[in-house]
Amino acid sequence: MKYLKNILAVVTIIGFAGCNKFLDETPTAHLSTSSFYKTSADAVAAVTDAYRNMKDQAYGGYSPSSFGDIMADDANKGGGGASDQSLIQDLKLFTAKADNGYVYNAWRDNFRGIYLANLVLQKVPGITMDSKLQTQVLGEAYFLRGYYYLQLDRLFGRVPIIKAPIDNGDYNVSQSPEADVLALIESDANTAIADLPNQSDQAATDRGRATKGAAQALLLETYMWEKKFTQAQQLGDAIITSGQYSLAPDVTQIWTLPGEFGPESIFEVNNEDIPGKGVGNLLDLFDAPRNTWGYGFVVPSQSLVNEFEQGDPRLLSTVIFNNEKLPDGTTANTSLSETGYWNRKYWLPVNEIPTNNGGGTGDGPTNDRVYGLAQVMLWTAEASFQNGDVSHATDLVNSIRERARKSGGNTDMTILPAYTTVTLANIYHEERVETALGEHRRFYDLVRTGRAASLLPNFKAGINEHVPIPLSEIQLSGGVLTQNPGY
Repeated sequence: MKYLKNILAVVTIIGFAGCNKFLDETPTAHLSTSSFYKTSADAVAAVTDAYRNMKDQAYGGYSPSSFGDIMADDANKGGGGASDQSLIQDLKLFTAKADNGYVYNAWRDNFRGIYLANLVLQKVPGITMDSKLQTQVLGEAYFLRGYYYLQLDRLFGRVPIIKAPIDNGDYNVSQSPEADVLALIESDANTAIADLPNQSDQAATDRGRATKGAAQALLLETYMWEKKFTQAQQLGDAIITSGQYSLAPDVTQIWTLPGEFGPESIFEVNNEDIPGKGVGNLLDLFDAPRNTWGYGFVVPSQSLVNEFEQGDPRLLSTVIFNNEKLPDGTTANTSLSETGYWNRKYWLPVNEIPTNNGGGTGDGPTNDRVYGLAQVMLWTAEASFQNGDVSHATDLVNSIRERARKSGGNTDMTILPAYTTVTLANIYHEERVETALGEHRRFYDLVRTGRAASLLPNFKAGINEHVPIPLSEIQLSGGVLTQNPGY
C-alpha cells in the first residue's frame, strides 16, 4: 500500500448555500471527480471544501493549539490528568515518537487539504464560467495550498511537494528540501495575491474566504521564516498602509463573538454553531473549564501569566483567574486546572454554550483567528528592527501598546508606557502577549527566532525544531520517506 494513497485517493465534494457562515453544512453528497466540476457552483463548492482542513480539530484531527501553544511555554496540556490525551503531553515533553497520533493527524489533514486544493487547480480551469469568479476560486486554492504547506513545513521540514492530484497510482513521492517547500509557498502566495480581491471588495456572504490581504499575510509569515527581512518589511508596510485594515479599538473584545470579522481581521476560519451539525469549533469545548461544559485543555502557564506587565488589559482577555467575576455573571473556579488558570480565548458565556441552546459538543461558535493586523504590525516591527530601522519598529510596537492600554475600559494611562527605543526583546514580548493562545504560533516563533532551546525544557537543538515524520507513512513508502534527525 502506497503511503499517500489513503490521503489522496478519495475526495468528498460538498455543496453549500450562500450565507455569512460559509462553513455551515455537513457533506450532502459524495461525488466522483468525473461527474463533478461542471458548473460555477461546482467550482465554488470544491474550493469551499478545501477550507475544511483549516479548522483546529482539537483531537482526532490536526490540532494547531497542541503544537503551537502546548508545545511552547504558553500552556500546559491540562485536561483530566496525565493519562488524558497523553500523546499531547508527549509533544509537550519532546518525547513524542514517530507513531504519535497527533503527528500523524497533522501530516494527514494538511496533505488532504493540499489534495483538495490541487483538485480545484486541475479541474476548475476547464469549467465554462464567469472569468472573474474562476480567477477568484483559483486564487483561493493557491492560498490554501500555500497555507497547508506552511503548516507542514513548520512541523516537519522536508515534505513531498505535490502540485497536482495523483491519479496514476504513483503515490510515493520523496521529500523535497525545506527551501524548495518554502519557495512553493512563496509562489502560491504571490499567485493568490494577484488573483484575489481586496477585503473591501468582498461580499459579506464571502466572509471567511481568502482575500488579497490574507495571501499577503501568508507570504509575510513565510518571509519571516526565511529571514527575508527586507521583503518582509516592505510587504508588511504594504498591508498596514493598504487602507483595508485598522486596529480594533478594544483588543479585549476581539475574541468574543461580536468581535469576529472586526476591522483588523485579515483572515479567520469561519465556524458556525448550527445545532446538531457538529461543524463548529471544537476548541470551545476542548479548552473550556472542566467545571463548566468543557474538557479543560490548553491551560495558561505561569510563565505566560508572568509575561504580562502589571495592569495590561490583555491579561484578563487571555487568562481566567480563580474567583474572577466573568462577564456572564458567573464566578470562575479554577480548582480543577493543572496550572490554576483557564483559557479565556475560547471561553463562552452561559448563553453562548451550544449545549444550552439545543446544540452539541461539536457546535462551538468561535472563529479561529489566523491573521490579524496586530500580528502583521509586530512581524513588520521585527523585520524593521532586523533591517536597522529601529524608529519604525518602535512606532509600530507603541501603536500596539497604546491600543492595549486603552482597552477593556482602562483609564490608567501609566500602564504600558511607550518605548523610547524598542529592543528585540520588547518586540518578542509584544508578540507573545498580543496573540497568546489565539493564533497558536508561540512554539514556531521560538523555533524561528532560535530561542526554543533556552526556554523550553527538554527541547534539543537540532532535533526538536521539527516533529517526527509519521512512522506509518515511512513504512508505507517503502523507504522513500526518511525520518527527521534524532527520531
